[in-house]
Amino acid sequence: MENTEGIDEPTDNMGYLGISEWYRGEKKVLRPISEKEFMFILYKNNKLKEIMMSIKEIDKDHNGYITRVELDDIMKLHYKELSYRNISPLINKFSSISNKILIDYK
Repeated sequence: MENTEGIDEPTDNMGYLGISEWYRGEKKVLRPISEKEFMFILYKNNKLKEIMMSIKEIDKDHNGYITRVELDDIMKLHYKELSYRNISPLINKFSSISNKILIDYK
């Protein structure tokens, strides 16, 4: 775990890929993305079925949660247009109240 979002907010640094950020290759400069742009990308190339299949692969106990980094990785694997975009602010809106690392994907 690492503190990245705030002083008391640890994050999962391994994500869906199972490798730390250090080993993911080049450091990307992420540009911000608006909700409107994000929704247009999702609408233009709907891969929500594939995303849910990837999520269910992770969530074996069906508790309805995955980590922020896992969701970020999954979205960027399925939508190449998001590779250099910072979608964390959009994802963080769905964080669990009791554990900020977890996202309620339902």
